[in-house]
Amino acid sequence: MVCALAIAAVMWMQAGPQFLKLRGGAAPLGPEDDLGSAQGEYISLDVAYPVASYVEEYYSGDPDRVKEYGYVVYDEERQAFFCIVEAEQSDGDYASLLYNLGLAADLRATKDMTPAPVEGSLEPMEQADIDKAVAALQESEILEMYMDFQDSEGYYDAYFGDEYGKVMADMCQRLLRGMEQPEWYCVVSGSINGVETPHIWICIFTAVLSALIAIGSLISLITGGSAKKNAAPGEGANAMDRFLYEQRGWVEEWCRYCLGRARRSAYLSVAIWVVLLVAIGFFAKTPVQKILVFNLPLGLLLGELTGLFILWVQRKLSQPGKILKRMGKYIRKALPSADAQEEFAEDFLKAGEEWTFQERKKDNILCGRLGDRYWSAFFGTGLPVIVEVEKLERVEPETDSGSVRSGKVRVSYESHSAKFYYKGTPLWENGDKAFTFQTRSGRDAFIALAIKKGVEGVQIREG
Repeated sequence: MVCALAIAAVMWMQAGPQFLKLRGGAAPLGPEDDLGSAQGEYISLDVAYPVASYVEEYYSGDPDRVKEYGYVVYDEERQAFFCIVEAEQSDGDYASLLYNLGLAADLRATKDMTPAPVEGSLEPMEQADIDKAVAALQESEILEMYMDFQDSEGYYDAYFGDEYGKVMADMCQRLLRGMEQPEWYCVVSGSINGVETPHIWICIFTAVLSALIAIGSLISLITGGSAKKNAAPGEGANAMDRFLYEQRGWVEEWCRYCLGRARRSAYLSVAIWVVLLVAIGFFAKTPVQKILVFNLPLGLLLGELTGLFILWVQRKLSQPGKILKRMGKYIRKALPSADAQEEFAEDFLKAGEEWTFQERKKDNILCGRLGDRYWSAFFGTGLPVIVEVEKLERVEPETDSGSVRSGKVRVSYESHSAKFYYKGTPLWENGDKAFTFQTRSGRDAFIALAIKKGVEGVQIREG
């Protein structure tokens, strides 16, 4: 619970303020609004005059692939410049406007000159980014055409004679007169205070899921151990009901063990996902800030979802009531007669704990008892194996080992079983029934108990 709360708090601190701005929506930046007062706010505005472009970022390890472009935009109302940054695959509108502004006026009139919208937070630019923007502006084709055509009336009118041309000519005149701009601002499209919108959502989903896990853990902590226990069967209950109630102890213990393993697997899944995603970011030379707001929360989110799925599946499997119900169903299938079912249950209860055997490994459990008329073993899933003693002739221990191919490797296996042969069954047959153990010691302990029990006329061979 504490860990989940800590994760929720860290994720909220990383992206909570940005999320609140995102949910509030981008505020339109009007011509009269001061850029300095809008610094850090989530804004939207229309871009009509992208006059130069430069490469903002290349893909790591590939200097020929552009990841983000920067566009220098002229603001007609404020007679100033600002920049926008857009991913290469999404910059079509700005690139199109930039291209159209370099066309002759009559060609420009046939193009779509609709301003391109941009949304993001308005942030001050660092000097290195300002230098890149100024260099791009000085190499702008628009400025170059103005300088080439300003003394040629025909060409000048052809390129700067319309409404767009007049704005660009005014911009070029200001630049040539040594226009100075002390403050530069930039809008990174789809980013709020340095955190991209998808990363904000990932952080918030992780925070919300972690908070829900913490609340669920708190409820479990408060209500743990207070679940209503099933009452013991009354004196008039039939033998099957009393038998199933007696099995509840080891079934509940096994379910608790399985849930404990599932919890450990859930914690491990979170750790594996986090390490994997952070390692990917590290080896891809991703900036630390992006690792913290993308790789880390994504790893936590995937890990928590995986862990919750593991717990959900195990909770479905580890329900004592369902296992006992399934056990009764299998017994009725193995012994269709109601009298035989009652006889089996009475024989089991009469035998007592001294004739009980059990083997519990990390992935399964086998629990059984040797009665006078029935020998039985039950797996953790409720599946029983019931041997009728009066039909029994031999008990043979057997070890089965080998290997199977799993993908490109071979996996060795070994299992130990006690096979039961009914009267008239040849020895070369596979046996009529079998108790399967995961260890030789478990099998041998059962054989020893069977010898101690002793059944007249039944041959029991030691392992």
